[in-house]
Amino acid sequence: MLLCACASNIVVDYDQNTDFSRYRTYGWGQGMPAKNPNLDRQIMGAIDEQMARKGFTKTEGDPDLVVTYHAATHEEIDYNEASYGSGYGSSISPSAAEVPMKVKVGTVVVDMYDPKTNRNVWHGAGSGLLGDDSGKMSGEIQKGAAKMFEIAHG
Repeated sequence: MLLCACASNIVVDYDQNTDFSRYRTYGWGQGMPAKNPNLDRQIMGAIDEQMARKGFTKTEGDPDLVVTYHAATHEEIDYNEASYGSGYGSSISPSAAEVPMKVKVGTVVVDMYDPKTNRNVWHGAGSGLLGDDSGKMSGEIQKGAAKMFEIAHG
């Protein structure tokens, strides 16, 4: 049984050599979405809202950035950028793409990739965002996404 961890922990890292002002659009890439369709919509909606607040426009074709998310809802998941980022490498940490890590239950990982360079340029993770109480969870997802993008690249 999952318990809601009400105090979320947000970690963000990004490629400091990337000029984020040149990115205007984004599209969704393949990640490891929540198995629950309602939860999947909540997470994607929260990310879409934060991307819009940062001035990005969602597009279906030829985006400047590809966004993926991975949700560990009821079991730990194995995550590495190489396997879940559709072959994109990392400019945040060159070895990050090769080092698998366990993502704890209740965690959402968000990555942004530059499809022209095939590089991960932004990475965020929020633990304690997912749990059994759907009302409380919706609020945690919204707050976690807001905090993740608040401490984003600026």
